[in-house]
Amino acid sequence: MDKDFIYLIRNAINLSNDKVMNCHDVAEDSGRFFWIYPFTTENISGYIDLFDLKYKSLLTVGSSGDQAINAILKDCKDITVLDVNPFTKYYFDLKKAALLTLNYEEFCRFFCYIDYPKVFKYNDDAFNYDSYKKLKSLLNEIDDESYLFWDTLFDVCKEHIVRKKLFANDEERVSVIKGMNIYLKDESNFNETKIKIKSISPKFIKGDIFKLKLEKTYDNIWLSNIGCYYSLEDTRKLVEKLDNNLNINGKMLMCYLYQTKSDTKYMEGWDPIYNLDETFKVLGNFITFFETFLGVQGLKFEEEKMKDSTLIYQKKK
Repeated sequence: MDKDFIYLIRNAINLSNDKVMNCHDVAEDSGRFFWIYPFTTENISGYIDLFDLKYKSLLTVGSSGDQAINAILKDCKDITVLDVNPFTKYYFDLKKAALLTLNYEEFCRFFCYIDYPKVFKYNDDAFNYDSYKKLKSLLNEIDDESYLFWDTLFDVCKEHIVRKKLFANDEERVSVIKGMNIYLKDESNFNETKIKIKSISPKFIKGDIFKLKLEKTYDNIWLSNIGCYYSLEDTRKLVEKLDNNLNINGKMLMCYLYQTKSDTKYMEGWDPIYNLDETFKVLGNFITFFETFLGVQGLKFEEEKMKDSTLIYQKKK
């Protein structure tokens, strides 16, 4: 067994068993650890149709795997997932096996933890072993390392504790999760995704997007809310760098902005990219579209006035 994989599984077990307090204090040459996001924190349904994905290529951050899965439903055939978190691929493979094996309700019961099935109730059936037994043989066919990762965790840790401890608690209630993800919108979309995901195996790249040199070019690039974690100058440098990896007429989602419209006034303490006056000064040459749509909080509270936005760059000749 590869020593790097042993290192990964040991740390996952320690995290699940509370033997380490957080997953950030790991040597960079062995991989940097972050909590797994169970689902997207963005309203992907709000922006996905702004991009031409059918039969196109996409470079996206990994996180929960939802960006890739939603793109697959939109017939994106060439997907590369980039993330610093080494657990990202294992989690995508688990979701893929679950999509192909479980029905709609079983899938939601297996993955949703917070406010499921009722608001203010935690789901003790999350990561239930009966569902895992249904999908584990297919998971082994999809990827033997992903299978070994999850099978080891399920063997040595209590499954609901794995779901609680190894994952970020930044999770919306199930009705909002379904609203943010077109593949979970309803049973029909779920079953369509089940068919389409069979033949799609994204390429995974583990590393720091600021440091990696990417050789390939893409029709679409999604950076999620990466811009919230860096200065405007660093975000501009990243966009300039990735411009070399974007095809002509391709689009880049430079940053997802929560609870923001074009007239939202900046408040002290917010991330710099929310200062729209400064953002347009620094990134103005790259901001082709400022698109606004129903926000995550709008879905949560059923309030049309609560909007999120995206900064989108389209490369011209």
